Amino acid sequence: MPVEIYLNVAVSGLLTGLVYGLMALGLSVIFGVVRVVNFAHGEMMTLAMYLAVALFAALKLDPLAMLVPIAAVLFALGYVLQRGLINPFINRPEHSQFMLLLAVALIMVNALLIAFGPDARGVQTSYMFASFALGWLIVDANKAYAGLGAVAAAATRSSARRSALAPTTTPAPWWSGSTSSGSMRWPSPSVRPASVRRGR
Repeated sequence: MPVEIYLNVAVSGLLTGLVYGLMALGLSVIFGVVRVVNFAHGEMMTLAMYLAVALFAALKLDPLAMLVPIAAVLFALGYVLQRGLINPFINRPEHSQFMLLLAVALIMVNALLIAFGPDARGVQTSYMFASFALGWLIVDANKAYAGLGAVAAAATRSSARRSALAPTTTPAPWWSGSTSSGSMRWPSPSVRPASVRRGR
């Protein structure tokens, strides 16, 4: 087989992997920064997909154009869940969080089954089979967009993680008797490095 075929298959596989990575990055950000294991992450993503499909079927709204509005709706849903349901479990044992969010996931799955049924849904857009031709290399346009989103999300996740772990300098209190201009303070115990938590 020609080398071009192998390279096209490799590029297609790389872009597909980036799509799956984009799905997992949200869970990685939640656990890495907030330290909450969200078992309902996939169900919330599925809810966003169903919203896009429903808006396309009812109003013919382009799914890509609805990315930001749907993200805003899911942000509001996540905020309500965080404030009303998850916050009371923050200081409880981790298995309590697991069971709570697993229950939320089961409720969402069955609610989606009741609302949309078990059949697969999809949308037919004009760019559904669009691709970019770079010489003899053929790149699927939809996967390329998702791959760019995955790279941007990975960069955002990395910067958010560094910001959460970065110590901040605060002035020493007057009663401490310290003559230094400041002291190092970590943002919260949950994001301190292990060596700092052990007192090293």
